Amino acid sequence: MATGTDAPYVDLRGGLVAELLLEHLREQGARHPALVIGAGTRHSTVDARAAYERAAAERGWAPLVATAAEEGGEQAGYDRCAALLADHPEIDAVCALVEAFAVGAVRAIRDSGRRVPDDVMVVTRYDGPRARTCEPPLTAVDLQLDRAATDAVELLLARLRDEDTAVAGTPATAAPEPRVIVRASSLRVTASR
Repeated sequence: MATGTDAPYVDLRGGLVAELLLEHLREQGARHPALVIGAGTRHSTVDARAAYERAAAERGWAPLVATAAEEGGEQAGYDRCAALLADHPEIDAVCALVEAFAVGAVRAIRDSGRRVPDDVMVVTRYDGPRARTCEPPLTAVDLQLDRAATDAVELLLARLRDEDTAVAGTPATAAPEPRVIVRASSLRVTASR
């Protein structure tokens, strides 16, 4: 059995997911994207922030990162996005990794007199029911959670059988390749501004 304090887990590839979403926004014409993430220190949050900061440095974007407590849900997303838009009216895209934050961001954008996606595009990490039923529907990522859940159960069962689940010194198992599902919230007819 693996020793140490790190329990085995399935890595949902937070950095790669953020990179895919940011690349999509760039392809759609984003020049001033903001990142809204949970206030915690989960791998997905930390990795996404690092990916955003790398992308900002590479592309010459002024980094705009806002955090909120995930338990604040849609209202937290609304509040953080409203504050970002008030302080940085140049924002043309919001990558809100928490699905509820993204729904709140859409509402904040509209309440500011802007349109989604024409003025501000919105994307999110999780392709859940709120992403699909938001108006407009949110561009999200297929994290292949059914496969990730199966992998997590296998890790748990191996641990219960007292088997070594660490591979090459790391307790993480990589989830399947994520795929961006493009929807109306970030799809622009023309990518030029």
